[in-house]
Amino acid sequence: MMPRVPPIAVSRPLLFGLVAAGAIGALALPQPHSSFAAGFAAGSGAVFVLSFMKGRRREPDDEAIR
Repeated sequence: MMPRVPPIAVSRPLLFGLVAAGAIGALALPQPHSSFAAGFAAGSGAVFVLSFMKGRRREPDDEAIR
């Protein structure tokens, strides 16, 4: 049985930046590269959404509110 590799924690601002870069590339680049950039943005966006869905929700501390 192969050992499992632990998931890598990726920050949400980095994922958001990758989505933005892919979207800009999809608009600015010529056709073959534009399609790749659009797919890159879609894939990064899917991981961005999944990070919110799988993320743990923490209740705010009472001391932090005061």
